[in-house]
Amino acid sequence: MGARKPELAEPIPFRFFKNRRKDVVAVTLQVFTPAGKDPINVVDVRLFAMNRAGANVPTSKGVSMSVNRLPDLAKAVSQALAKARELGLLDGGDDE
Repeated sequence: MGARKPELAEPIPFRFFKNRRKDVVAVTLQVFTPAGKDPINVVDVRLFAMNRAGANVPTSKGVSMSVNRLPDLAKAVSQALAKARELGLLDGGDDE
Protein backbone atom coordinates (compact mmCIF):
# COMPACT_ATOMS: atom_id res chain seq x y z
CA MET A 1 0.00 0.00 0.00
CA GLY A 2 1.12 3.55 -0.68
CA ALA A 3 1.55 6.43 1.68
CA ARG A 4 -1.54 7.67 3.46
CA LYS A 5 -3.25 10.53 1.61
CA PRO A 6 -3.71 13.85 3.41
CA GLU A 7 -7.15 14.57 4.86
CA LEU A 8 -8.95 17.77 4.02
CA ALA A 9 -9.10 20.15 6.97
CA GLU A 10 -12.48 21.52 5.87
CA PRO A 11 -14.90 21.09 2.93
CA ILE A 12 -13.99 22.90 -0.29
CA PRO A 13 -17.14 23.88 -2.25
CA PHE A 14 -17.59 24.80 -5.91
CA ARG A 15 -21.10 25.98 -6.84
CA PHE A 16 -23.19 27.27 -9.72
CA PHE A 17 -26.86 28.12 -10.21
CA LYS A 18 -28.85 25.41 -11.99
CA ASN A 19 -31.86 27.55 -12.94
CA ARG A 20 -33.70 30.83 -12.38
CA ARG A 21 -35.20 29.51 -9.13
CA LYS A 22 -31.66 29.72 -7.75
CA ASP A 23 -31.31 25.97 -7.22
CA VAL A 24 -27.61 25.21 -6.86
CA VAL A 25 -25.39 22.42 -8.07
CA ALA A 26 -22.63 22.00 -5.51
CA VAL A 27 -19.44 20.06 -6.06
CA THR A 28 -17.64 19.66 -2.75
CA LEU A 29 -14.35 18.07 -1.77
CA GLN A 30 -14.75 16.79 1.79
CA VAL A 31 -13.89 14.04 4.26
CA PHE A 32 -16.31 11.18 4.95
CA THR A 33 -15.77 8.91 7.93
CA PRO A 34 -17.67 5.61 7.71
CA ALA A 35 -18.58 4.07 11.07
CA GLY A 36 -15.58 2.20 12.46
CA LYS A 37 -13.37 2.90 9.43
CA ASP A 38 -10.67 5.33 8.40
CA PRO A 39 -11.78 8.68 6.94
CA ILE A 40 -11.73 9.02 3.15
CA ASN A 41 -11.60 12.07 0.92
CA VAL A 42 -14.67 12.25 -1.32
CA VAL A 43 -16.15 14.44 -4.02
CA ASP A 44 -19.86 15.11 -3.55
CA VAL A 45 -21.99 16.42 -6.44
CA ARG A 46 -25.35 17.48 -5.02
CA LEU A 47 -28.42 19.51 -5.95
CA PHE A 48 -29.45 22.15 -3.41
CA ALA A 49 -33.02 23.45 -3.73
CA MET A 50 -34.54 26.69 -2.45
CA ASN A 51 -36.94 26.02 0.44
CA ARG A 52 -39.92 28.17 1.46
CA ALA A 53 -37.74 30.15 3.86
CA GLY A 54 -35.47 31.13 0.97
CA ALA A 55 -32.51 28.97 1.97
CA ASN A 56 -30.73 26.49 -0.26
CA VAL A 57 -30.90 23.05 1.35
CA PRO A 58 -29.30 19.80 0.15
CA THR A 59 -31.51 17.24 -1.58
CA SER A 60 -31.05 13.50 -1.96
CA LYS A 61 -30.27 14.10 -5.63
CA GLY A 62 -26.56 13.67 -6.03
CA VAL A 63 -23.63 11.34 -5.82
CA SER A 64 -20.59 10.97 -3.57
CA MET A 65 -17.49 9.03 -4.52
CA SER A 66 -13.86 8.68 -3.59
CA VAL A 67 -11.70 11.49 -4.98
CA ASN A 68 -9.78 8.72 -6.72
CA ARG A 69 -12.73 8.57 -9.17
CA LEU A 70 -12.64 12.32 -9.90
CA PRO A 71 -10.56 11.91 -13.08
CA ASP A 72 -13.18 9.44 -14.40
CA LEU A 73 -15.99 11.89 -13.61
CA ALA A 74 -14.11 14.77 -15.27
CA LYS A 75 -13.46 12.65 -18.36
CA ALA A 76 -17.14 11.65 -18.64
CA VAL A 77 -18.29 15.28 -18.30
CA SER A 78 -15.71 16.41 -20.88
CA GLN A 79 -16.92 13.74 -23.30
CA ALA A 80 -20.56 14.77 -22.76
CA LEU A 81 -19.63 18.42 -23.38
CA ALA A 82 -17.79 17.56 -26.59
CA LYS A 83 -20.71 15.46 -27.85
CA ALA A 84 -23.26 18.17 -26.98
CA ARG A 85 -21.18 20.70 -28.95
CA GLU A 86 -20.82 18.26 -31.86
CA LEU A 87 -24.60 17.76 -31.96
CA GLY A 88 -25.27 21.50 -31.80
CA LEU A 89 -27.03 21.24 -28.44
CA LEU A 90 -25.23 24.30 -27.06
CA ASP A 91 -25.77 27.82 -28.35
CA GLY A 92 -22.07 28.60 -28.20
CA GLY A 93 -21.29 30.42 -24.94
CA ASP A 94 -19.79 28.61 -21.97
CA ASP A 95 -22.11 30.46 -19.55
CA GLU A 96 -25.33 28.59 -20.30
